[in-house]
Amino acid sequence: MSSTFALPNIYEMLTILAMASATYSTRIIGFLWLRKRTLSARARAVLDSSPCCVMVSVAAPSFMTTDIKMLAALFFAFALSFKFNLGITICASVVLLGILQNFL
Repeated sequence: MSSTFALPNIYEMLTILAMASATYSTRIIGFLWLRKRTLSARARAVLDSSPCCVMVSVAAPSFMTTDIKMLAALFFAFALSFKFNLGITICASVVLLGILQNFL
């Protein structure tokens, strides 16, 4: 009998651990590589803007949709981002998209 809250089997657990180690290793390798280097102001500016670039590259393809519900949620998130922090913006946008997809 399958349960919704079943524990992962060994292959799923190994996959989760491999993904976690791959994600963490990219962060720790960068830290170890740059820890004793002095960065120029330009290099520091590039590294400081990297998280924003990654977020844009993740979100940008969503704007190429023709689904009116997705576009409404994206523009809602855009509008909220000027007033609220990232956590509130994401949660409210996901809730709105869920409501739109389930009730319209």
